[in-house]
Amino acid sequence: MKKSILASSILALLVASAANAGQTFDTAAGSLYLGGDVEFDYTSENGEKYDGGIVDADSDFVGSGRLLIDIHGQKVLDNGAFASFAVAPTFGQNGDHGTDDVKFAFGMMNDWSLTVGHFEAQDLSPAGQDTYVAESGTTMYRADYARGRNDESNGAQATFNKAMGAAGFELTAYSQDNGNLVILRPVVTAPLGDKVSMAFGLELPVAGDDDGTTDAKDWMGAGGSLSLQATDDLTLAVRAAYLSDDREADSIDSYTAGLNAQFQNLFIAALYGESDSDENTADTTEMQVYASYKIPAVMEIDNFDIYLGAGWSQAEVDNETKDDVLGARVRFKYIF
Repeated sequence: MKKSILASSILALLVASAANAGQTFDTAAGSLYLGGDVEFDYTSENGEKYDGGIVDADSDFVGSGRLLIDIHGQKVLDNGAFASFAVAPTFGQNGDHGTDDVKFAFGMMNDWSLTVGHFEAQDLSPAGQDTYVAESGTTMYRADYARGRNDESNGAQATFNKAMGAAGFELTAYSQDNGNLVILRPVVTAPLGDKVSMAFGLELPVAGDDDGTTDAKDWMGAGGSLSLQATDDLTLAVRAAYLSDDREADSIDSYTAGLNAQFQNLFIAALYGESDSDENTADTTEMQVYASYKIPAVMEIDNFDIYLGAGWSQAEVDNETKDDVLGARVRFKYIF
């Protein structure tokens, strides 16, 4: 009888949520939120890709988009103990479907938590308002090999978080290649005064093959960012990452460094990447510059925004400069 009453209550709750999207509802089992967003892009791009694919010399006009449903719930006890879940299915404009977050977490509020499932951990190289980023296709390491959202059906991810006053510690265990490669990703975040904050982390393979294969553990990475709230309207950030990769006979060191600036609704960023190999046969450099402007509250609808983005990239591979990649995008985003 109790199960029947609970099922009826949940069904009624979901119906009510659908009619009043983007709201949180309290039940005996905890709180439940239902919302989501719509995001549709129209992109024009041309240039030469390092991966061998050549974008048409004439500017293309490509459309893409998706609908995301955001469902998450939480139960918190008086002593701070909690359990929560989140699922965010996505539906593409061409009928494809997938998910963003699918996760379960538990712990003590403002103390510690353990999260398992399919999600993203701390971003060590934040791209900011990246409406459109032109990419020439070289390796631009951003300390994100073990950040999360594993696309493999047999992959695994678990993240432990611990609050340390205003600072925080995060440790992610992440597996790839059907579990043959296991990476630990410790990250520390902390404020450095009232206007400055930092994040720094490592990516350390702890289990994998001992020879030169894609599953090998003969590499390590590091990355971090520093953010400054210069004024109420202006935020500046620097980011950098380093990768030492010995999985192949020709060892490669990769570096990236970038600068972000956000002034009200205008964002601009630059990111430089370089890979140096022992034999100089796989040396690459790439420069990316991109900008984005947000037009908020279109037609005075608070949750409907239009983003205008543009980007440029150029790569050099084995001392040969590739053609520029240049593009622009219009994004329509509605949060419900």
